[in-house]
Amino acid sequence: MMCFSDFPFPDATPPYLPGKAVIKYYQDYAEHFKLRPHIRFDSEITWVAQNDDYEETGRWRVTVRSDGGETDHVFDAVICATVFFRVPSQPVYPGEEGFEGSIIHSNEYRGSGNYQSKRVVVVGGSHSAGDIAVDTSLVAKQVYLSMRGGTLLIRRIGPLGYPSDMFANRRIQFLLPERYHQRKASKNNGTLDTLGLISERGVFRSSAMVNDVIESRIICGKVGTRPSLDHFTREGVVFTDGTEVEADAVVYATGYKMKIPFMDRSVVQDNLKDLELFMHVFPPRLSHPSCAFIGYTCTRGAHAPLFEMQSRWVTRVFKGICRLPSMEHMLDDVRIVKQSSFERYGKHTILFPPLPYTDDLAARIGVLPTFSGLIFRDPILAFHVIFSAAVPYMYRLLGPHAWKGAQAACLRSLSVKREATRTRKVQKIGGGNGLLSIRLAALLVAIFAIASLLKSLENIIIRFL
Repeated sequence: MMCFSDFPFPDATPPYLPGKAVIKYYQDYAEHFKLRPHIRFDSEITWVAQNDDYEETGRWRVTVRSDGGETDHVFDAVICATVFFRVPSQPVYPGEEGFEGSIIHSNEYRGSGNYQSKRVVVVGGSHSAGDIAVDTSLVAKQVYLSMRGGTLLIRRIGPLGYPSDMFANRRIQFLLPERYHQRKASKNNGTLDTLGLISERGVFRSSAMVNDVIESRIICGKVGTRPSLDHFTREGVVFTDGTEVEADAVVYATGYKMKIPFMDRSVVQDNLKDLELFMHVFPPRLSHPSCAFIGYTCTRGAHAPLFEMQSRWVTRVFKGICRLPSMEHMLDDVRIVKQSSFERYGKHTILFPPLPYTDDLAARIGVLPTFSGLIFRDPILAFHVIFSAAVPYMYRLLGPHAWKGAQAACLRSLSVKREATRTRKVQKIGGGNGLLSIRLAALLVAIFAIASLLKSLENIIIRFL
């Protein structure tokens, strides 16, 4: 689910990759597509601004520091893809200056080695907070997880042992009403409430935490959940409910600031409340669409395919193949998206599921596969597009820069994931697993679609008789 659309992982790759494996994959990608000669290493961008002739040409001036000096370069267009995991967002609480323990941001966390037999407070309610709470609890005397409003806990393992996002990120899921998903997810509310993790805002209206172990660490007593911090004491912290604990270390897993130090705020704003990016990519107030931002989003799923789709759209806009709407239209869209997000989460955020956002981008560049477009050409593939995981290869089935290996990669996606983890072969008892095969299901879908079409034609004929 997190590979690029035209470069699959090796078949033996586990669904959730260790960090070193991800780095190796990106290195292999760069080698395969011969990207290294186009990368200038050991160079720091210190400033990006509109060139003197910007109003006529849309060009940008980029100041680069390398080899002890700075040089200016002029480009027809610029893409800022540094994302926002650069400047840690670290709150300050009363009494912090007198605290005798250590305080760091999760950005500085390098493992549990420094927390042996210590009392640790982890502040945050998303992925890093859960990971660090679990990791430190294996060696610490006690860990406390302090959350402002709870979280939505997502387990990596889904039905039948497949990755959960392969079920969550299917197009059929987004054709169903949100009430259905809320009711389904709410079945786990009792567990989350008992463990102190439940969100105060309800399902799909809070931050999310992908973690398979945090529940067991809580129920074993090694991690205790607490509300927000209120203030520090010399030897510990006090929470907003008045409870106090002794602490030797505090780790803030509180996210990052929206800050791009090498660009003026008139181009891109440094906070989510004021941020204006059409489709989370283009600044709508610029007179030329020659500046774009890739990766300034958070999604409940794999980020790389989403960033890739943003990149494919941007390049076609730069070339003039795709056109942006008017400034007024883009500003209205930005306002509506921000308002909807604020109403859902109670704060300004750029968190959303990868679908249907990536489908929207795909449609803009002509690479969105549809059930109706595939049902007569390849009914099995049409079934996969709607009912199977929305794997990145689907965006290479048709349109610009289609990949001839995309169809096979789509059809093999489930079996590849299964074989990567089922390294111990067991003979089936009773023959088969009793599940309806994808091919048979696809055939039934095709028959239903054809029958519906024939019925529609019959109605049209009757109308004219």
